[in-house]
Parts: sequence; C-alpha cells; structure tokens
Amino acid sequence: MSVIKKGIVRSGEYKGWKVEVDFDEGDTKGYYIYIIKSPTEGYDAWCKDMEGVNDELEKWNVEWE
Repeated sequence: MSVIKKGIVRSGEYKGWKVEVDFDEGDTKGYYIYIIKSPTEGYDAWCKDMEGVNDELEKWNVEWE
C-alpha cells in the first residue's frame, strides 16, 4: 500500500485524529481511509474509487499536509 494523502481532522467528534488515504495496488485496487487516534485506537473504511473516498471524507473537516 502507498499513502496518497495525510491530514488531521480539525473539528467535530474526531478532532485531532490523523487521517491517511492509502491506495491498495496489490489486492483490492481500491482505497483505504484510516482515521487514527493512537496506535491502539482507530477505524478504517474501504472505497472502490476516489469518488467514494471523497464522499467519505466530506464527513470531516480535514486539513491536508
């Protein structure tokens, strides 16, 4: 996998959490969105294309690196 975007949630329930978007070139050919609070707490979502990624990311106010 390769990280294609990184950022921080700036407001709402997940304020301060890290966000990473990875492209899974090897297995699914889709995208994983990781939202990370700590090494032991986080969530992920899978999307088949960037349109799905953008739809998911609309939920959060992310400041991208």
